[in-house]
Parts: sequence; C-alpha cells; structure tokens
Amino acid sequence: MRYRLICALMLIAFLPANAGKKADKETLVWRYEVQDLNIVAKNGKDVIFKIWSYSKKENTALMQAGKNAVHAVIFKQIGYNPALVGTESVELEYDAFFRSFFADGGEYMRFVQFANNGAIAPSDKIKLQKEYKIGVKVTVNRSDLRKYLEEHGIIKSMNSLF
Repeated sequence: MRYRLICALMLIAFLPANAGKKADKETLVWRYEVQDLNIVAKNGKDVIFKIWSYSKKENTALMQAGKNAVHAVIFKQIGYNPALVGTESVELEYDAFFRSFFADGGEYMRFVQFANNGAIAPSDKIKLQKEYKIGVKVTVNRSDLRKYLEEHGIIKSMNSLF
C-alpha cells in the first residue's frame, strides 16, 4: 500500500515537470507563422496579430503561442512594424538572457496578452498528420518590450543614435 502511494506521488510530481520540458524543447526550434491582421492598436504601443504554433499536443501549442508571439516581435517584421532586433545572431550572442527570458513563466509573459483569454476558435485549430496547428490572436506591447531590451543591453536606445 505504501509503495503504491509513493509511486503515485512520484508520478504526479514528474508529470508537470515533464510538460514544461516539452515546451522548452519546442522553444529551441521556434516553429511558428505570423498572420498580420491589419489591426492598428489605438494606444500606438501594441502590435496585434495572429500567431500559429505547432505541437503534437494542443496544450503545448497554446503555451508556446505566447513565447512565439514575443519572439516574432523581437526578430520578425509584422506588418509595418519592423523587428526590434535586426538579426537572429543576437539571439545566439545573448543566449543566456533569451533562455531565461523565454523560460516557462519567464519575463516574456509581461508583454503578451491573448485575445478571448486564450480561447481558440474551431477554425483556428487544425489537426495535421501528427501534430496540431493552433492559431491565437495576441497583443504584444512592443513599446515596453523595446524598453526592457534596451535596459538589458540587448538593443541600443533610440536616444543613443543622436
């Protein structure tokens, strides 16, 4: 009886840790698509778009969507908004910073919000052969993200150019 209880507790403790590792593994690959929705934020600070994430599990793709959205704002042009960082070599140069920034529960969460509290429309959940493609409408605070990256020395301040 005691042996079974201990085994059950170990299994429960292992499952959440394993799910986080799966999302971290998928973060290293950065498989996503950006769909510009041609929506202009009223405050001028935010970028609104749809991010399409891939994963074998639906929940992992949803967890990954926030990371992918912030990654896209940093490294890719979205509509008329240029990338905050010109090249992806910066990601390799500041590897330790980006690993902690994009870790589960990391600082990236401060800059992204899901529309409809992350609810996925049926048309935004596509089952491919062995994985899901999940589309989520997101808002990323580009202005605050830029300030954060400037404070940590990842990008240069606009004031330093003049």
